[in-house]
This record gives sequence, structure tokens and C-alpha cells, in this order.
Amino acid sequence: MPHNGAERFPPCHLKDLIMPFTNRLADETSPYLLQHAHNPVDWHPWGSEAFEKARRENKPIFLSVGYSTCYWCHVMERQCFENEDIAAEMNARFINIKVDREERPDVDQLYMTAVQVLTRQGGWPMSVFLTPSLEPFFGGTYFPPTDSHGRPGFPRLLTMLQAAYDDRPGDVKQTTEQLRGILKQMAVPAPPSKAMTLDADSIDEIIDRSMSDFDSVHGGFGGAPKFPRQTLLQLILVHQSMKPNAARLKMLARTLDALAEGGIRDHLGGGFHRYSTDAKWLVPHFEIMLYDNAMLGWVYVEAFRQTGLERFALVAKGIFNFVLREMTSAEGAFYTAFDAEVDSKEGLNYLWTKSEMESVLRSALKPEDDVALFLRVYGVDRGPNFAYPHHGDGSPDTNILYLPRPLLTVASEMRITVDELDQRLAPMRAALLAVRSRRKQPLLDTKVLTSWNALMIRALAFAGNVLAESRYTAAAEKAARFLLDKHRDAAGQLWRTSREGSRPKIAAFLDDYAFLADALLELGWKGDAVNIADRMEKEFADPHGGFYFTSVSATDLIVRQMVGTDSPLPSGNGVAAKVMVQLGRVEMARNTVAVFAQGLENHGEGMSALVEAAARWVENHGAVEVAAKTSQVLRPSTPKDTAERIVKATATWDSPLQCSIELIIQRGFHIQAHDAGDGLIATTLGVPEGATVDYPPGKETRLDFADGLVRVYEGTVILRVTFATRPTSTIKLGLTYQACDASACLPVVTRAIELHVS
Repeated sequence: MPHNGAERFPPCHLKDLIMPFTNRLADETSPYLLQHAHNPVDWHPWGSEAFEKARRENKPIFLSVGYSTCYWCHVMERQCFENEDIAAEMNARFINIKVDREERPDVDQLYMTAVQVLTRQGGWPMSVFLTPSLEPFFGGTYFPPTDSHGRPGFPRLLTMLQAAYDDRPGDVKQTTEQLRGILKQMAVPAPPSKAMTLDADSIDEIIDRSMSDFDSVHGGFGGAPKFPRQTLLQLILVHQSMKPNAARLKMLARTLDALAEGGIRDHLGGGFHRYSTDAKWLVPHFEIMLYDNAMLGWVYVEAFRQTGLERFALVAKGIFNFVLREMTSAEGAFYTAFDAEVDSKEGLNYLWTKSEMESVLRSALKPEDDVALFLRVYGVDRGPNFAYPHHGDGSPDTNILYLPRPLLTVASEMRITVDELDQRLAPMRAALLAVRSRRKQPLLDTKVLTSWNALMIRALAFAGNVLAESRYTAAAEKAARFLLDKHRDAAGQLWRTSREGSRPKIAAFLDDYAFLADALLELGWKGDAVNIADRMEKEFADPHGGFYFTSVSATDLIVRQMVGTDSPLPSGNGVAAKVMVQLGRVEMARNTVAVFAQGLENHGEGMSALVEAAARWVENHGAVEVAAKTSQVLRPSTPKDTAERIVKATATWDSPLQCSIELIIQRGFHIQAHDAGDGLIATTLGVPEGATVDYPPGKETRLDFADGLVRVYEGTVILRVTFATRPTSTIKLGLTYQACDASACLPVVTRAIELHVS
């Protein structure tokens, strides 16, 4: 059960006694929607009532999409949606719809694509303006309450867009028709223009490309902000079991150690936060998501199984024990997420001052040398390392616990074993956790999502077997029985979500079916897995290959999408293809891999789940041959395609140990420098272990979106790489950057640069 003090969402009827406003979201079960139930905005949930009202009143729709633990979603709510004057403008001019992206990923995916086409960037909160026919004509993300930096504030934007809708219907219609055509073209994978072969060599090449931005200094891939990239870690491990590769295993182990030692891991509670704001894994974004911990739990167990390193098993146990203690309902289902903030301060619950920790540990009657040991092991003796980003003067004044040195190193210096060291630290961690649990807690999102639960069921079932922990197996079985009993109707249809005893709602999506079938196979419940897979094929499969994200019976979206790229979650098509391989449905599996063949060749580094499915197919059945198809449709460039063309990169040798990487950045664009600053995507070059990169300083520039100066690269930039020893074979470097112009930023991309050795 959730630990004592975890904030929950009080029943709506209690809020009604003290809140001056109540809107239609008060009848919803989503914690995110309930957060907005007492805004002065006349919010509607996504559905026919809102659509019919928009058509009847001939008003455009304002669609706002977010999720319960999204920091900037809370900011826009406080600044705009709780402002009575702004709410009055919204109510007068628009039909306002609020969507929880975790409940309706189909709505989120479709309109996020539209926003990316319109603005070349995307994120949450997502703000989209639609016609009553649900066709988008303008979009963006966060909008401030007042005009700033040359950009209109939200109230002025509302006035401008309503005027455009009323006074220039021809322009709006032209925009929506063009955009709808683009969305239809982008909704299905591009066919290959030439015959292709997916075989063991091409899969190796995709994996190498995916790992080309490995950070040999800090572990992990890419620069700040830095995500664990669990789908890639799983792909590496799965492929490692098929075709061992010592260099890849070394990079993976370095990454897992860095994650486990960094502040991204909650060293008292055992779970992992969502991502690190820096390259060193020290300062996390403090959200805790069920899916992150499910996937990382599986990765650490599999890493232990392959290496025998006990430290990986200990990290996995910490994850699972945390989830069972704090994110599990009485019925056995798993909750969705913990918020990042308490009282509008990110991470408040997780932070300590040195004096607070000393007081707690001394009151627990621990000897003084143990207190000093704890402070040394977890980096507290090195001084404060965290400053609240929106409070105070910016000087660090609190501590995130982390391991500045591996426990093995500390234990060796003390001439004791790691187990002995951990036994001395464990009661002190428990004392601090007990005190922390009495603090005001971050909000706990108690939604139960089928797909996210399935990821945790799979991980627990796997861990129960590998680690010989029967309670993990029992927890997986209990949660699986909950989903099959409570999230499935008599006809076999799955439901997406429920909350605290409420009736489940929203017809499930491809991810829900695919992830659950995968989890049931891990449990050994093949009969149930077959039933789920049968329904998945009936509702989502295209006869020519691949699966749509929404059911064939879905009626409330203008376009039905087939998605192959991973988000933080593995793609539904990747997991569905894997399930088809496991069930022996070889034709459906092959066709699913084949339909995404061109995408795998172009952008396989963002499609790890499908690469894994392809690797499983190739291992069992040989290469996948894909014929060329002539397409008469001119497909528009995606924002990612555009971003890749912005920078031209060439490599030349200066000496046997040094090379130069010349970047030529398209006129009118810049990329953020390596020293761009906190919260910005730094340009980084992934190099082999032992090599170093000399980055030029960025040019200080004032841009509309930033309050201060931003350091950027423009024109021609030279990065110099120095190797410890002379390379003897071709090397692949990974260049990660984000390109922006004066008004928008393109998606972050990682490009492979081949460095040939003569």
C-alpha cells in the first residue's frame, strides 16, 4: 500500500464544499482531470458531449493535454487555468477539453504529431486548437499568461485564434485540409523505394548506430537532459544473449552502474526518478513513473542473469520492493506515478540538509563513526548539491543522496565486504526513510493502466524466476488476475484504465493488448496470452502487416495511426511482433517487421522494440526480404528529418591520435552549445572509452524563449577528438544536438559519424 502520508486525491464532494468552481471533470476518475475539476474553466472531458456542443454553437475547440506529474502542466494551470479573467475568455470563445495523455495516448499521439508539424517541436502541456470536426489548425505547448519576449501571452492568443476562426474561415479550412492530408500520410510507415534485406548484419549495424552516442565518462547515452533509454538497454541485453559482444556489455554495465550510483536513483526508497537534468545522473527530474521502474527492473535482473554480478540483483530488488511497498493497491494492481513536486517545489520530499540527517541518525542511536560513514558514502560530506530552480538565489543548499564512489571501492578501503558495508548502512537508510515518510508526500496518481501494469507484471514474473523470489511471482500473478478479471469484459475486450474501485473505462489500445500478452507469456499463462493475442489481431492488425494503435471500431479520431517508434515505452508494434514470434504466428510477425523496414533503416535507433523483434525473427527464421514498392504519395518531411539535414558533419584526421569533426550549420539555425547551460540540450559527441573531446565555447546569444543569454553554435564549428591509442579500425561517433531557429526548436537527434582509419 502507499506509504503513510502519501497525498491522494480527495473525493470530489469534499472539494465541492470548499471550492468556488466545479466543472464537468468532477465526474472523472483520472487524477489529472480531477486536478482541474475546480478550475473556473468550463472543462469538458474528451467525448461526444463536447464535440456536439462545439458543432451546435459553432465554436472552435481548445484541447489541453497533459498528465498528473507534469511540472509545466501545473505551471500553466496555476498561471492560466486558475485565473478567472483568462478562464472567462476561454469559456466565451472556445469549447475547452482536457485530456489525460496516459488515459488517451491515441489523442495525444495524433495531435502531438500535428503540433510537431506546425511548430517543429512538441511537449506537455500540449495546447491544440481544433475545428468542431476535430481538425487541428494551431498548436503549441506551454503559453504564458502575459505577452513576453515578443511572443503573445495566452489571452491574446485566444483572441487572435477566435478571430481567425470567425473572420477567415477559408484560411482555417485550407490549413486543416493540408494538415489532415499530412497526418494521413504520416500515419502509416513509408514503403521502401528499393528492395531491402533485414539480416544479422543490418541488425548489428542498427544497434551500433543506437549506441554511437555512448558517454564513456558518465555512462548512458547522449547528453543532458539524460534518460535511461530502457528500450535500448533491453535490446542490448536480448541481442547479447543471441550474439555476445564484450564491448557492448562493458558499455551497458557502465551505464547500469552509473544509474545505480547517481541521484536519479532514490537511495532510500529504491525506485528510480524519470530522468537526469544533467549528464552525470546527479540531479533528477523527480517524477517517479511505474513504466520506468518496470523496465529498469527487468533490465537489472537480466544483467544479473547474464553477468552474475550481485550488485545488479540488489538494485532490481530495491526497485521491486519500492513498487510493492508504495505503488501497489490492496487488490494487487499497480499505481501510475508520483508527482515531481511538493508545495510547488521540485523534489522537496527527497532532499536533506546535512544537519537534518545528522539529527535523525544520532537520534536513532547510531555511533558517530557510522554517521560520518553514511555522510561520506552518500556524498553529503562534499557539501550541498541541489538548488531549487525557481526558489532562492540559485545556490545549492540541500543534498540529493548519491554514491560519489562505488560501494566496492569504499568497502575495499575499509577492508570489509560490500555486504558488510551495506549491513552497516541499511539501518541508517531505514531511519531516514521512516522520517521522510512522515513529511508531506508528492501526489500519488492512483490510476491503474493496463499497459503499464503489464510491464510491471512481466518484470516481476521474470524476477521471481531468476532471483528465486516467490513473492515477486505472487505479486505478478495477483496483478495479472486483476487485469483479466477487472479490465476485461465478457466478450474479451480489454479496458484501458480504472481507479480505486471505479468501473474501468476507455477501450484499450494496441499497447495494452501487446504488453499484456507479453506479460502473460512470461508468467507461463499461455492460454490467456493466446486469447489476448487473438483479440489484438482482430481489432488492430492490418492484413498487409503491422498493427494500428487504435481499434478498428474507434470513431473519435480523424486519422488512425500505425506507430513503430518507441516513446519511453516500447512501441506496441515491436512488442506485438515479438509476441507473434513467441506464439509461432510467423507470417504476422514477419509482415509487421517488414512494413517498418524502411523506418528501421532510416531511424532504427529510435525503434529498439522493433529491432528486438526483428532480431528474434532473424535468429529463428533467417533474413527478412522486403520488396520495393512504388508510392505515388509525396510524404512530407518529419521534424526529425528536417533536424538531421540542418547540420552537415565531416571528419578528417589531423594526426594519428587526433581528428577534427567539422559541423556546418544551416543558415538561420543554431544548435545549442556543449556549454549551453542547465535545462538545455547540450551538443555532445559520443566517443570510445579513453578518447576526449575538445568543444569550442558557445556564442552567447539572447533568444526569445529564454530569460537570459543562451550559448549556441552557428555557422561552422570544429570539435576535436583525441584518442589515447591509435585506432586500427573504423570508428562510429554519435553526434547529439538540437537545432533551433528564432522561433522554434526541432527534435533532438543523434547522428552516426563514421571515422575511417587508413
